[in-house]
Amino acid sequence: MKVGVILVGTELLNGGTLDTNSLYIAEELNKYGMEIEFKITVRDFKEEIYRAIDYCKKYVDLIIMSGGLGPTLDDITKEVIADYVKKPLVVDEEELKELKDKFEKAGLKFKNLNIKEVEKPEGAVTFKNDVGMAPAVYIDDIVAFPGVPKELYNMLPKFLTWYAKEKKLLDDEIYIKDLITYGMAESLLDEAVREFFTEEGIYYEFLVKDYGILIRLQSKMSNKNKVEKIVKKIYNRIGEFIFGEDNDRLEKKVVELLQKLNLSISTAESCTGGMLASKLIDVPGVSDIFYEGIVSYSNEAKQKRLNVKAETLEKYGAVSEEVAKEMVLGLHTDVALSTTGIAGPGGGSDEKPVGLVYMGIRIKDKIYVEKRVFRGDRNKIRERTVSHTLFTLIKILSEDV
Repeated sequence: MKVGVILVGTELLNGGTLDTNSLYIAEELNKYGMEIEFKITVRDFKEEIYRAIDYCKKYVDLIIMSGGLGPTLDDITKEVIADYVKKPLVVDEEELKELKDKFEKAGLKFKNLNIKEVEKPEGAVTFKNDVGMAPAVYIDDIVAFPGVPKELYNMLPKFLTWYAKEKKLLDDEIYIKDLITYGMAESLLDEAVREFFTEEGIYYEFLVKDYGILIRLQSKMSNKNKVEKIVKKIYNRIGEFIFGEDNDRLEKKVVELLQKLNLSISTAESCTGGMLASKLIDVPGVSDIFYEGIVSYSNEAKQKRLNVKAETLEKYGAVSEEVAKEMVLGLHTDVALSTTGIAGPGGGSDEKPVGLVYMGIRIKDKIYVEKRVFRGDRNKIRERTVSHTLFTLIKILSEDV
C-alpha cells in the first residue's frame, strides 16, 4: 500500500522547526507493509494544502497529514480537507465536552476559539488524543494529526491498528526483526549480509540511529522461520558487532548484564559531562545497581573527588590513558567507567586533536582503557564517546556471562 505524507506548517519550511514526524510515520508504516511514496511540506496556505491533497490522491492509497489542527487562524488543515471531500465541518457534543474537561483538568480557560480543535468533516472518524487537545481525524483515506510529535506518537498507532483491520491489511501479518549493531560501517554491513537475501519476499534495510545501525529484516509472518534462519547466518558472520535486537539499547543491555552478574556501577565523567550516567539512569530498575555519577570536569575536581594524582595530571595531562585509569580507581563499585577527552570545538593540538577521547573501564581489579578519535561536532563526539563506552562494556561483560 502506497502512502503520501503531507507536513503542514510554514515553520517547517523557514527553518523554525525540524521535521521528525515523517521519520516516525515511516517506521510505524513499515510494521504494516505500507511505504511512503513521497512526502510534501507545505505552508499554512489553503491553496497549497489543497493542491498537495489533490496531487497525493492521484498516486497513493492513503494520505497522512501532520500539523494545522490547533485553534489559531493558521490552523486550517481540517477546513481544507472538508472542502476537498465536500463535507461541512461539524462538532460532536461528546468530543466538545471531553475537550472542555481537558481544559478544566489542566487549569486552563476554555475559549470559543478552542471549539475549532474538535471540528471535523461530517462523517469523519476521530481518534482520541491522550496527551493533547485535538483528536486525529480520518475521512476518505485522508487522516490528519496534530503536528506536536508526542500527540502524533500517541494517535498514529491507534489509527494504524484500526485502519489495518478496516482494510484487511494483515491477512498475512508483517514480520519485522531488527538486529542492532555498533562499530561497523553501513557499507561493510551491507557487504557482509547481502548474500543472505536471495529469496523473494524477504527484504532488508539499514536504519542509522544515534545508538547504532539497525539491520531490519522484513517479510510476511508466514516467512518467519526463513527470516530467523537468515538472522542466525548474520550472527555467525558479524555477531561481535550485534549488541541486541528489536527494542534493546546499549544502556538497557548494560543494566541487564550488570543485574545478571550482580555487579554495581559508578561513572566518572569529564568530557561527556554526565551523559553516560544519564543514559544508565534512563533505564527502569537501574537503582538496583547504580551507585553514583561524578562529573569531574576540572583538574581540581579530579584530584578531590577521584584522588587523581597531581603529578599524573602534570606529566600526562587530563586527556590521557593514565588519568582515565586513575579516574576509575577513584570509584568504589564493582564496575567503574570514566571518560576524558577533547570535545571541541577548541582545545585541540597536533598531539591531542579535537575528538581525542580516553574511555576507562574497571571491572573489579581489571582495568581497560581505550583511545579513540571521534569525528563530528562537540555534541556528536560526546554521544559517540558514551555509545562506545557502553558497547565496549557490553563486550567485556558478555564474555563473563
